[in-house]
Amino acid sequence: MILNPRNNFIVFIFLLGGLNSAVAQLDNFIFKRQTDITYAQSEFNFGQSDTTINEDDSSNNQNLNIPKSEKKEIRVYRSGFSFGNLMYCKNNEYGENNNPGQTFFGNQLWFGGKSYFTQNLSGSIGLLLQYDYGDNKFPSKTLPIFNIEYKTNKSHLIAGTILGNGNHYLIEPVYNYENVFTKPLEYGLQYYTQNKHFSYQTWLDWRQFAKIATSQQEIISFGQTINIYLIDSSKYPVAISLPSSLLVYHQGGEALNIPQRIQTSINATFGIRLSDKSKHFRAESFYLVSNDPSPTLNHAFKNGQASMTNLTYFFYQKDYSQHRIVATYYKAIEFYSPLGAPLFASELQGKPYFQARNREFVMLRYQFEKVFYLPNMSDFKLDIRVEPIYHLEQKLFAFSTGIYLKYLIGNRIN
Repeated sequence: MILNPRNNFIVFIFLLGGLNSAVAQLDNFIFKRQTDITYAQSEFNFGQSDTTINEDDSSNNQNLNIPKSEKKEIRVYRSGFSFGNLMYCKNNEYGENNNPGQTFFGNQLWFGGKSYFTQNLSGSIGLLLQYDYGDNKFPSKTLPIFNIEYKTNKSHLIAGTILGNGNHYLIEPVYNYENVFTKPLEYGLQYYTQNKHFSYQTWLDWRQFAKIATSQQEIISFGQTINIYLIDSSKYPVAISLPSSLLVYHQGGEALNIPQRIQTSINATFGIRLSDKSKHFRAESFYLVSNDPSPTLNHAFKNGQASMTNLTYFFYQKDYSQHRIVATYYKAIEFYSPLGAPLFASELQGKPYFQARNREFVMLRYQFEKVFYLPNMSDFKLDIRVEPIYHLEQKLFAFSTGIYLKYLIGNRIN
């Protein structure tokens, strides 16, 4: 295959993320052009702005929860360039007739710049390239990054490319974190606020634009999450919170040349979460409901419900690494979420004849995370996961494994 000059440039940039010498040159290029660099003492964690990988429904975030005594002086980058590279390999061997599983293996690269207009107002622009190994098209996905952010100590407003995937804090039956590979960026509006009593987030993700000529429907998702903090572990032996969420998926559009069926799906969750003072143990339980108020039902089930319970134990290390074990019990009857992970649904999305009305299984998850700090304040993250599954009714063993490697220089832009 002969590549034109444009594709040659894309190939060069893509391979740049994996070469040490090239990274060193790019690193030098970035930090020579930093226009506003400050220093701050910060507790080490992945924080709520890490959008790369978050498929663990037991925690809804990626914090390592390193003890507060473990602190590291880090740079807080302002205006400047950014570069990131993610290699992912996720293998789902579910083995069911209605849900055989799927493998994701590829690489993502994103680069661009972020500029602070004031202390609170910033803008980002860049590009994300993805190559799914074995695809005859390169790149497999090319997506723009652009947003305006206004941030204060307690609130965050974003227009454009929003913080998606794991940053919504939805549990996996409702939102599939493999969207990191299938739909890595979300576009729309997002607002987040928090105080000592609760945290709240709402967003609108415009997933597909309506085209009248081709009768392509518009696809929109709207969501909100709220976490109410009842008891603080700094004052009591345990911390107790009440997480809940609402997700609405709509597929429609007016004045299409060929009328299409309107589809609306609603998913709600209500839960309780307890953790001990040392933050080594956490228990949480959720009740989930699904409803389809569409004029014409487009899938097998109109109403459904499910429950999920997770018991998590964290093995903390002092070298910025963590081992985590999660035991999960899940049971569902006619539960369906168009954006949820297929493992938890009673029918396969887009194929209502592939269904299992009752779902009941236990799952044991092991996760290892480690961050390596590299020169010039860049970092490299390793994430390994192993998840054996046993279906109680079907008496069927299944499993899922994943490994993720992420390299980042500069400020987050997506």
